[in-house]
Amino acid sequence: MAASQQQLLPPPTEIDDIHKVYSIAAWCIALGLVAGICVLWRLWVRTSTRSFGADDYAIIPALLLYVGWTAMSAYVNLHAGVGKPLWEITIGEFSVWFKGIIGSAWLYPAMSVSIRISVLFFYQRIFSTPQSRIKYVIWLLLALQAVYLIVYSVLPVFICRPLYKAWHPLERQQYFNDWYYYYLQVALYSTSMTFDVILLVFPIYPVFKLQMPLKKRLGVAIMFMLGAAASIVAAYKLAIFVVEMRRYTDINPKWLRYEMSRLVPPQFDTYGRTFWIPSQVEPTVALIGTSLPAIRQSLTSAAQRVRYVWSSCNLSIRPPLWRHSHVESDRVTKRSARRTDSSDSEVKLHTEYYEMNNRGKDLGSMA
Repeated sequence: MAASQQQLLPPPTEIDDIHKVYSIAAWCIALGLVAGICVLWRLWVRTSTRSFGADDYAIIPALLLYVGWTAMSAYVNLHAGVGKPLWEITIGEFSVWFKGIIGSAWLYPAMSVSIRISVLFFYQRIFSTPQSRIKYVIWLLLALQAVYLIVYSVLPVFICRPLYKAWHPLERQQYFNDWYYYYLQVALYSTSMTFDVILLVFPIYPVFKLQMPLKKRLGVAIMFMLGAAASIVAAYKLAIFVVEMRRYTDINPKWLRYEMSRLVPPQFDTYGRTFWIPSQVEPTVALIGTSLPAIRQSLTSAAQRVRYVWSSCNLSIRPPLWRHSHVESDRVTKRSARRTDSSDSEVKLHTEYYEMNNRGKDLGSMA
């Protein structure tokens, strides 16, 4: 045993970035920018239309936590050697890697709770009426979010005792409970996915009670469900996490020749694709989905402007009279579009739902 131990190669002492991978960090930053722009756009629309609500206040801490998550993802992927061959990663890089794992254990629950709270407040804005039981369901789900946050903010403390040993690669194995971490993450992702599925199907029943054409009801339901569509990504992340954590025998033979192969999980060879990308996509989809109802009208107006610019490129070949009438018609369309915003559509939807409930109660009393 002693002889075989001496044959193991030590980790490198100098950082070698020849095989450094930048694509994972680039994707995390790009997704962060897209989601951040959507949320800021949403807040601007709600502020300019004077329709700022509790769901908008709740999305602010979610955005801040998401920015922190994106910064952490980019930093870890750029400074921890993620994507490089494991035998080219230094002890210092592995230390940054393990710090990212511990940081994500606390940041993910807080970020996901903030997003779900915003979704629930948005549902309350639309579907909650004085006589409706939906508001009680919403408040129950809000209370469960508080329980979720408390539980999953306390449990990571017991992953490693003392905790700071978790990011010391040479000492980590003596103090870190890998199976505790595995079951904690499975429970965390499963609970998050369950809540996301509930939010995904929540608007189906009240939307399909509305007195509007089926096609329009389907469109409204899909618009609401986009905010909880992160459940699909959460399901994939849970599945890939379970598969990867059980991949202990699939080890690169070259990696087995190094000392660190006894201290670092072999799953780290694909960690960028199997952990950081799904973990970034999940909140990105949620934030974009929750922002779409507010910016939908702005997107429609932007599309109209693009069509106008495109048509203007062909005006030089048109007769002057046609050109004048075309421009005037487009101005009328733009003025009409400005008079309709996302807040109006939300108010109309809430009013229709409220009136429909009242009509149902009146008919029930008459019977």
